[in-house]
This record gives sequence, C-alpha cells and structure tokens, in this order.
Amino acid sequence: MRSIFFSWLSCFAFSTMEAARCDEPPAVPKAAATPKPSADDIERWVQDLNAPEFAKREEATRRLIAAGAVAAEPLVKAAQSSSLETTCRINTILRTWYTSGKDELIEPAEVAFEQLKESKNRHIASRADATLEQFASTIRQDRALAEINKLGGSVKELAGNGLRAIGPGESKQLMVILGRDWRGGDDGLKYVRRLSSDTALYLLHNRVTEKLLTPGVTPEAVEQLRRDMPRLRVAYRGPAFLGISPQSRLPGCYVGEVSPDSPAAKAKLRSGDVVTKFDGKPVADFEELVLLIQDKQPGDKTKIEVLRGDEEEILFWQRLQAVKEPAAKEQLEKLHKRLAVEVEVTLAEWGSK
Repeated sequence: MRSIFFSWLSCFAFSTMEAARCDEPPAVPKAAATPKPSADDIERWVQDLNAPEFAKREEATRRLIAAGAVAAEPLVKAAQSSSLETTCRINTILRTWYTSGKDELIEPAEVAFEQLKESKNRHIASRADATLEQFASTIRQDRALAEINKLGGSVKELAGNGLRAIGPGESKQLMVILGRDWRGGDDGLKYVRRLSSDTALYLLHNRVTEKLLTPGVTPEAVEQLRRDMPRLRVAYRGPAFLGISPQSRLPGCYVGEVSPDSPAAKAKLRSGDVVTKFDGKPVADFEELVLLIQDKQPGDKTKIEVLRGDEEEILFWQRLQAVKEPAAKEQLEKLHKRLAVEVEVTLAEWGSK
C-alpha cells in the first residue's frame, strides 16, 4: 500500500513540477555519436518510464527525447493505457520535441498530440489538448502557415474589407487560397485544420462541371474538413482572377480594396468604385460579379464599367434606378454619363503565385 502511495506521490510531484515549468520544457539533448536505437531499445525505455527507481525513469526519459521521431509511435501507443507516471513523462518528451525548434521533431510531436487528444485515456487526452491549445497561435499556426505556403498555397488576413499577408504569431481571420499551384493534395489540408483562427478556405472550381480544380483535393476531404472545423467557411472560385475585395457596408458592388499588382490594379480600378457592368452584363452585387468572373479564363480581356465619383451621388444614382417616372430616367442617364468609367482588364490566374 505504501509503495502505491509513494508512486502516486512521485507522479503528483513530477506533474506539479512539469506544470510549473510548462513554459520552459527541457532542452533537446545534443545529438551524440551513438547508434540509432532499435525497436527493442525504445520498448525497454518506454517500460522504464514507470520503473520503481527514479534514476531509471529519468534516464529513460532522456533517452527517448534523444531518440526523436522513431519513438513517436511507441509513445503514442503506450500513452493510451499507461500509468499516470508514464503519461506524465510521455507528455514531457513530446513537449520537449514540440518546443525544440527542429522540424524533424515538431511534426511527429504535433501528430502525436493530435492522436492523443482523441485518446480514451482522459489524463493524456487533456494534457495533449492543453498543449495544442497553449501553442495554437504560435508554434502550431506558424508551422501551418509555413507549410501551406511551401506546398503552393497562400494565406491572407481578412482585415476589415481588405487583405494582407499573415505573419508568424498572429491570430486573425484568415483566407486560405489553394489554386493551381497547390501540391499538398488532401493530406496537405491537415495544415488548414491546424490554423487557430476563423478561416475561409478558397478552392478552384469549375462552375459548369461542378468539379474541384485544386490539384489533389477531393470533395470527401473538404467535407471531412468542414466536420472537423465547424466554423470553416469554404468558398469556390473559377480559374480567372480580378483582384478586388467587396465593401459590404454599402449596397451594390462597391470595391473595397484593390490587390497590388492584380489585373484590377493594372486597369486603375479604385477603392470606392461601383461595378455596374462586367463584359457587358449588369452587376447587382459582389456575388454576381464573382459568378461572372468564374465563366472566364486567365488571359481573357474584358471591359468593366464602374461608377466613380462622390459617394452621395452614387447612392442617389442607385435610388433613381427604382423610380419609373420619365423625369427620373432622364436624370439617371445624365448622372450615369457623368459618373460612368469603362476600363479594360486582362484577367490573371486565380490562386497562382
């Protein structure tokens, strides 16, 4: 009975000390010129995490930290039904990898925490969840952003009506764009899943065939992502790109911001312009403009009509459209002639670097 008590007391003390130093996990030992540990070595060290001797438990912890990613799977397996002492030490090993700054250790640690978060062992599940939450807007998000960009996607911050590139350590509303350059396929969507912020996912889509055009991404994977991220907003875009964001506080298709170096910027479209026609077709709102752009291809040239002038004049023009009297129609035509500007744009490829 006393041995059970002292074992519990030892793990309690270990857990308390670990929690107190959670912001400073142990450093990863420097790689020594030792042979790669065998599966038997790792199995023995995992068992020693619950050894009666404190020195043996400490030595096993150090060896497993030094073993690196090869020990990840055995640690996850052992944590599912192990003693409190063992799960405490497994959590410490994984946290040490996760905060090491080394990609070869961070990725297996993150995957392990994701698996353990779903464990039936409530102790290790709560610890895994707490660790992922603690580093949600730092290590977890920063790596996800870097991997999405590395795999050919891009991430922008939804800042008010406009967009800007998102940087490390920032927690914002994000717009993830996966276009023709995407090389991550379905598997790469795990990095979208790791983003801590409200996220909008934009995918390349053919409106006629209703097929996804983002390489390697399947509808099934997108639906699974929706289930995993209830707040995720999924939107689809055609292959052509104009480069404006909406100004949603006003009626009609107001231009909020114009992306630098975009077709819209090259055509001299401005924030505050109101798009009234695209390729000769009337435009009632931003969503209608998006649908019209989806019917185009990169490289297509088209004309866009906008109203450009004082906001009050534009609002007055919009109100006159609902008046059917001849005098109003005449006034509407005069105002339109004074405010209307037509520009020609050459559409670019959406989602391309």
